[in-house]
Amino acid sequence: MTQVRKIVDSSSLDGIFDLPSAFKNRKIEVIMSPVEEKADITPKFTMEQIIEWSQSPQVQAIVGVLKDAGLPEDISMKDIRQMRLAEKYNI
Repeated sequence: MTQVRKIVDSSSLDGIFDLPSAFKNRKIEVIMSPVEEKADITPKFTMEQIIEWSQSPQVQAIVGVLKDAGLPEDISMKDIRQMRLAEKYNI
């Protein structure tokens, strides 16, 4: 990585940086290097992949806590808990 180092009078940076008082009226070293931009690494999924994954046991285990997961509107948390326990322990 390329860097640039230069010793300058701190007064030349007053308008650019808010320098601490310990840097005022002194010579300071400035080190510059380019910022590496991160590429957008958001994964892209197809609707088929999302539907397939939504049917996995891991996702189905938390379906009761997700909004609009196909459960009746009037179901209570107690009912959801009972359903999950029944599924888990085959009651």
